[in-house]
Amino acid sequence: MNIFRAARPLWRRLVGHLAWALAAMLALFAFIIFNQSYRFTHFDAEAVPATSGKPSGFTLAKYALLGLPNSRPVDGPAPDTTYQNVRLTAADSTHLAAWYVPVAQSRGTVALFHGYHSQRAGLNLEAVGFRRLGFSTLQVDFRGSGASDGNFSSVGYEEGQDVKAAYDWLARQQPAGEIYLYGMSMGAVSVLRGLSQHPQMQPAGLILECPFATILDASKGRLRSLKIPEEPLSHLIVFTGSLQNGFWGFSHDAVAYARAVRVPTLLQWGERDPRVTHAETDAIFAALQGPKQLVTYPTAQHESYARRDPARWQQAVAAFLSK
Repeated sequence: MNIFRAARPLWRRLVGHLAWALAAMLALFAFIIFNQSYRFTHFDAEAVPATSGKPSGFTLAKYALLGLPNSRPVDGPAPDTTYQNVRLTAADSTHLAAWYVPVAQSRGTVALFHGYHSQRAGLNLEAVGFRRLGFSTLQVDFRGSGASDGNFSSVGYEEGQDVKAAYDWLARQQPAGEIYLYGMSMGAVSVLRGLSQHPQMQPAGLILECPFATILDASKGRLRSLKIPEEPLSHLIVFTGSLQNGFWGFSHDAVAYARAVRVPTLLQWGERDPRVTHAETDAIFAALQGPKQLVTYPTAQHESYARRDPARWQQAVAAFLSK
């Protein structure tokens, strides 16, 4: 009996030490998730210098704890033709930069919206393609990118305001002209969100490429492309990002947005896309309420289809715009 009583304090101390160790591990895990989530939506104000060779063990540990460097997207080359610098203002007073290129005897205008961690120059090739088809173009820098304000990306949630600002500017410039909205990846989701928020927007049509179905799917796709287990990290990242960014990420749902779309839509997807699945694409396509067409690219990944398969892209887009 005396031996049992003497052992009890030791047992309690062991349980206490284990409890503290578990709490420390959970705190460290939460710290890592917080930083990784934050760095995904918040860009570094200054460019992160490129490193050559394999990162050191110290560098890898720092990235694991504090998040990967995430340089703010910087604009690439301007259009190789006469263009106009345009300043837009979103509903929340965020200032946005855009390039406007009018063409003679224009058939209408296409507003182009880039993907995550990109900028307006990333769509120069697509813009040239639209101009060859007789359409003026407006290439927009989303908030946090290029020459627009901020160092933050909500991965399509707040960017719906940016789409509305671009649409309104074009509607004022040419009240009788047809406006088409083109979006790639996050840009496509931003277009869908903008239309769901502002039903008064009535573009002549949409051209959407590789949109993700939900922000949770986007998180899974990013982890999958990095060969990191998707669960439970994807749910934890979206939940943490919701707390950081002031909106409920689990409600950021392109499928739900698509149900509000009643204008003609061309949806395009690359069959080798490691980030956006066939099921996501099918769900968005099924949700669209207006006339719609789905075109797939057998060899394309999550990339520019105009660059990967220019003949197929030009044919699909030209056929859609001629209807």
